Amino acid sequence: MNFDLDEDQQLTRDTIGRFLGPVDIAARHAMRKAEGGYSHARWQEIADLGLLALAAPEAMGGIGGTIVDLALVAEALGKGVAIDPWLENGVLPIRLAAAASDDALVGELVTGAKFAAAAFAEPARRYETEAVTTRAEGGHIAGAKTFVLGAPLADTLLVTLAGNKLAKVERDATGIVRQDYPVIDGSNAATLDLHRTPAEIADLPDAKFQRVIGDVRLLAAAEMVGLAQTMFDDTLAYVGERQQFGAAIGSFQALQHRLVECYAALEQARSMVLRTAMLDPTTDDANWPRLTAGAKAFVGEATTKIGLEAVQMHGGMGQTDELAIGHALKRVMLLDKLFGDQDHCLRTYARAA
Repeated sequence: MNFDLDEDQQLTRDTIGRFLGPVDIAARHAMRKAEGGYSHARWQEIADLGLLALAAPEAMGGIGGTIVDLALVAEALGKGVAIDPWLENGVLPIRLAAAASDDALVGELVTGAKFAAAAFAEPARRYETEAVTTRAEGGHIAGAKTFVLGAPLADTLLVTLAGNKLAKVERDATGIVRQDYPVIDGSNAATLDLHRTPAEIADLPDAKFQRVIGDVRLLAAAEMVGLAQTMFDDTLAYVGERQQFGAAIGSFQALQHRLVECYAALEQARSMVLRTAMLDPTTDDANWPRLTAGAKAFVGEATTKIGLEAVQMHGGMGQTDELAIGHALKRVMLLDKLFGDQDHCLRTYARAA
C-alpha cells in the first residue's frame, strides 16, 4: 500500500511547517498573556492559509478536504506544537455548522470573519455528549454548559440542545453568564449559564452530530501523534548531548531500550491514525464515532507514555514551560480527554464490537 503524500498534501504540510517555524517559547508566553490567550490576527492567517476551508464542504464555500487531508494537517500542527486552536475552534464549529445546514455561518467561519466556540459539555455529565439540561424555549435557550474551549474570544457560540438541536448565540446576547478559566495547555475555556438567551435554533440530526464527534476524535489523535513526534525527537537530541559519568546518557543501554519502545509506540500510533482515516465513514456512519474512539484511546495511551518518558529523561526541567516538550505534553493531556478519555473511548469502542 502506498502511503506517500500527493503533491497537494506535501505542499500543505510544508506550508504549515514554514508558518509555524521553530517553537518560540517566548512568543507563546506573550500570546497566552494577551486577552483571551490568543490573537484574532493570527487566526486570520490560519484562515488565509486555507486550513479552515479545508474542513468545510465545497458546496458551502470550502475546499472539501478528506479526513486524511485533515489528519495530515492536525499532525503537522502537533509536530509544530501549534498554539492555534485549529481543531476545537476551527474544525469542530465548522463541522457543526455544516451539519446544521448553516451555509452562511460556515462561510464566515472559513474566511476567519468569525471565531466560534462549541458548547457541548454539560455539568456533572462527564464525557457524555448528548445535551439533556440545555433546552430551547421558543426562540430562547436555557441551561448550562462547561468546558467551552475558546469561549473568551468567540464571536459566536454554538450550543447543543436537547432534542437534537443546535443554537447559534452571539457573544453579546442577553442572559449569558460566562466564567472564564485557563486549561492545562495554556488556552482558555469557560462555563456558560444561559437564562432565556435569544438564539437561532436549527436541527442537528444525531447521526450528523455523531459523525462530527468521530471526526474530531480522529483529528485529536492525529495531532497527538505530531506532538509525540516532537517530544521524541527533542528527547533523542537531548540524550545525545547530556553528559553523565563522562558519557552521553544516550549511550546507556537502559535509556536506549526505553527510546526504542517509544519509537515503536509512535509508529504504531501513526499507523492507527492512518488506518482509521483511510476507512470510508460514509459506509458505516453508526460505527464511525466508535471506531475513532478506539483509535483515539490507543493513540492517547501511546503518546502519553512517550510524553512521560520524554519528561523523565529530561529531568525536572522537562516539566517546565521553558521546553517544548512541557507544552506538548500538556496539549496531549487536553486532547486525550476531548470527547472522552481513554477509558470512556474504550467503552465506546467495545459497543461497536
